[in-house]
Amino acid sequence: MDRERITRAQTVMEREDLDALVCRLPENVLLLSGHWPLNGWSFLLFPRDGKPTCIVPHCDEREAQEELWEADCVSFVFGVLEAGNPYEDIAARLKDATAGKRYARVGFEAGFESVAPPWNAAEPAIPAAATSAMLEGVFGRGRLVDATRVLNELRARKTPMEQAKLKRTNEVATLGLHVFHDSVGPGVTGVELVGLVEHAIMLRGTGQKDARRVRAFAQVSTGAAETAVGYRPMEITTTRKLGTGDLALLELAVVVDGFWCDRTRVCAAGAPTEKQLEVFEAVRNAQEAAIGAVRPGATAGQVDEAARAIIRDAGYEKEFVHVTGHGLGLRYHEPTPLICPGSALALEVGMYHTVEPGVYFPEMGGIRIEDNVVVTEAGAEVYGPFEKTLA
Repeated sequence: MDRERITRAQTVMEREDLDALVCRLPENVLLLSGHWPLNGWSFLLFPRDGKPTCIVPHCDEREAQEELWEADCVSFVFGVLEAGNPYEDIAARLKDATAGKRYARVGFEAGFESVAPPWNAAEPAIPAAATSAMLEGVFGRGRLVDATRVLNELRARKTPMEQAKLKRTNEVATLGLHVFHDSVGPGVTGVELVGLVEHAIMLRGTGQKDARRVRAFAQVSTGAAETAVGYRPMEITTTRKLGTGDLALLELAVVVDGFWCDRTRVCAAGAPTEKQLEVFEAVRNAQEAAIGAVRPGATAGQVDEAARAIIRDAGYEKEFVHVTGHGLGLRYHEPTPLICPGSALALEVGMYHTVEPGVYFPEMGGIRIEDNVVVTEAGAEVYGPFEKTLA
């Protein structure tokens, strides 16, 4: 039971005059109940006062019963021949759970457009028109309130229990970082590196510190042309073989029981060139400067500038084309905090974000180092620390 998370949610709901929250997105069901849904058809009714109700497909009931903190777990038949219309079944169970309640304001996920997948990442489901129509039928249109801002606010500061889970995710991710570092070499392809990284994380990470459900999403670009556009929010992994001196850039997302990390390392195939070493040192120094600037009360803009100043002094300002970091935790990318130029957002204890300066040259390729930190009273704590070397 994450009592602190429950208390925080109830406090914010009282401030916003919300009688209940109803969530469908797996990331928000997890946030408020402890259960990471296996698919996108679980709904959580979280009242400000009283016991929550989690409505799950019958095929997910075992896992939900094992993970839920204190919510009543009710199921509906799903995915088999005798299953009915899931929206009608869910609506009926919501009506049962709210019978006799006088909910005047019910928050729901009207504004989420970037979402995390459930365990079955191949087929996420989102709250769109059909969900809204169902909720209107249960609660009435005039009682529904967009709670996107409230949920994002709750997610911006991680509780100690959530921090422990995020730390575990980063430790699992280092299994893949080790394999990547040891496997980069002439003749190896990006596809091979992806396979090795994901295999190591799935095989060795599952069960580590009681991790139940582990998944890795690795992307590797190789050579100058591919890594030069490594600033994009996706890498295109190919069968191109690394040549001697080529760079390989790993962008790695890992999720463990619904909690995410986002890591990057870059290695040279064979001995790196002097230019590569020079640029790598500037990026490493920039990342360390930004990590050193993280503390409660510091602005996101100040942390970004700590990294950007190092890159600027090295002469690579125009090649540092993206932000220094972003929030994450219950999703691969979250909106708060965004570590970007000029941001006046003050960092708070419990905020969890990336620190990932990078520079990108058409003729040499791109270099980025990315780690995840949590803001503590003493500054930044780096989760799952791993060596930063080019070779």
